[in-house]
Amino acid sequence: MRKPLTVGSLIPGRSIPSQPQITSLHTSPAPVAKKNGSSSTSRQQNVQHVRVKQRDQVFQVRAVPRETILSAALAQGQAIEYKCQQGQCGKCAVQLIEGSSCLSSPGNQEKDKLGSKLSQGYRLACQSTFRSMTQNS
Repeated sequence: MRKPLTVGSLIPGRSIPSQPQITSLHTSPAPVAKKNGSSSTSRQQNVQHVRVKQRDQVFQVRAVPRETILSAALAQGQAIEYKCQQGQCGKCAVQLIEGSSCLSSPGNQEKDKLGSKLSQGYRLACQSTFRSMTQNS
């Protein structure tokens, strides 16, 4: 199996694993519904990760306050595709599956590049930042 060559693989000291990493999509037990019916609210507040889809792959990225999805994913060994890291090329576009509540609102760069795709859950991984942990607390 040939290793894919990406911009990230050209950084000294950074290598892409030869075996694809399989990330469990169910790393924590499902939240238990509270008797007062506020389970959906508590579930949103407990989300400490995002699940995103890029092409045919699904990635789970742990939230790192004030970091972009892209930088957190790369630091966690995820093979997310990207190029310019400035929001110009759109190569790092991902579709949010879960965890949008732990991200800050889209900026102008994302709004300009993605347009109507924002309403379909798409974000630019290089521009989407995680909220600080003190927000929403």
